[in-house]
Amino acid sequence: MARLLVQLKLRLLRNALNSSTAARVSFLVSSYGALIVAIGVFWILCLLRGSSVSVDLTAIIFTGFAVGWLVLPIFAFGLDGTLDPAALAPYPLRTRPLVLGLLAASATGAWPIANVLGLLGVTVGLARGALGLVVAVVAVVLEVLFCIVLARFVTTSMAGLLRSRRGKDLAAFLIIPLVAVYEFFGQVLPRVIADGGITVASLNGVDQWLRWLPPGLAAHAIQDASDGHLGAAVARLGLLAGVVAVLGWLWVRALSHALVTTDASTQSSGVRGAALPLARYGLRGAVAARFWIYQRREPTSLVFWGMTVVITIAVSSGAILGQQRHPGVLLFSAAFGAAQVGYLHANTVGLTGPPFVLEATALTGRRTLRAYFAGQDMVLAAIGVPLLAAVSFGLATVAGRPMWGFLLTAVNLAGLGAALAVSNLLGATSAYPMAKRAGSPMRQAAQGYGGYTFGAVLANAAAVGVAATPLFVIGAFTGAHPAVIPMVGLVLGAAVYGLALAWGGVWIAAREAEGKLPELCQVATASTL
Repeated sequence: MARLLVQLKLRLLRNALNSSTAARVSFLVSSYGALIVAIGVFWILCLLRGSSVSVDLTAIIFTGFAVGWLVLPIFAFGLDGTLDPAALAPYPLRTRPLVLGLLAASATGAWPIANVLGLLGVTVGLARGALGLVVAVVAVVLEVLFCIVLARFVTTSMAGLLRSRRGKDLAAFLIIPLVAVYEFFGQVLPRVIADGGITVASLNGVDQWLRWLPPGLAAHAIQDASDGHLGAAVARLGLLAGVVAVLGWLWVRALSHALVTTDASTQSSGVRGAALPLARYGLRGAVAARFWIYQRREPTSLVFWGMTVVITIAVSSGAILGQQRHPGVLLFSAAFGAAQVGYLHANTVGLTGPPFVLEATALTGRRTLRAYFAGQDMVLAAIGVPLLAAVSFGLATVAGRPMWGFLLTAVNLAGLGAALAVSNLLGATSAYPMAKRAGSPMRQAAQGYGGYTFGAVLANAAAVGVAATPLFVIGAFTGAHPAVIPMVGLVLGAAVYGLALAWGGVWIAAREAEGKLPELCQVATASTL
């Protein structure tokens, strides 16, 4: 059974190289990423040799790998047929051989090998002596085995949920903490380290509780063996092996239950009819009502707003962390947040998909097109303005300049008006099909249209930057002091300014889209959502 499933896994990997160009590129990029991770982690662990916090950092790295194996398989659930029990339920397979086969298949591939090779850096950075070297190799094997069994237990236990709509929603919502982690390590942490906020001494004792988790047990077992405490090292490894055995037993029970349980995740749910709010206000109200429901219920839309908040906060880290706090960074973060809203909604036709064809039957001229674009802008403004204003006042308060919240809100208003104008123009003139690929809960540009996404980012950033320039100048010369400039008047003026920009974008977008409805419908039908 193990040999058969490993061969199946290898066949799937080989077929990825012989299928479409997108699948081939994805496979090569994933393999290259695994190689980079293996080399990078091995090098980082080697650098820890002789450091006073080597065991602390090793425990953190081991724990990070375990968290990755816990979260990332949820995104790829169903991508690999060996991971979904429903694919194996029709076959008369015994549970024990099946578990061993699935375990072997899960350990096959670039990423499991990269995990082993990367974590073997502890043989240089933490282990000392022949005894420490042997224990280090055993600890790495048990650590990777723990990660794999943990991932398989979680995905098998949640198979019914992950196969359902709620499971797909969960996978989408997990993107927000992943973006937060990426922004923390990409922007926040380097700035804090550069300003002296985190030093080697601050890591002392970081594993007071981490050492009792399975990854911490593996790291401290290596240190104990290197210090000559063989009994303590064997006890920690034994405890780690016991945890792996318990997880394996729970996985067997979950798999046995999944193989004999009817899948009810695809059953239809009841639909309750209700009047569409705001529909009595004409086409503009109907579009706003529909768009509001999608923004409130669609997980992807909620993820977009969550990403906007996280990225805005991360960009402003230079003004709220460290010793060199520059308030001008807050102005940049406010403009960046507004541009992010425009970029994430710059392809309405592609994001709507085939249903846009039905909507297009009601768009008979410039007047209806203006109502269509304006209805969407109303909803985005109703959500974006209070959300960005709350974030701006919060960041200004944390930075010790609460009065800057008014200036940041003014930047948000002006920038959001420019971003909505540009997003409408791009939606009318540069629409492109979207696709939802297997293993990813988010919608992405279809193959060959990645440049359109990059162009939308640049266009929104440039438009917001130009629109917010007067407010940047006001902030530079007045310091947002209420005695120099009336803050309430500034915010009201920015609101009128942003409204004018957005309304101008609606008029131009409606004029451009009037003669391109057939092309826009073709883009919508080409989207696979």
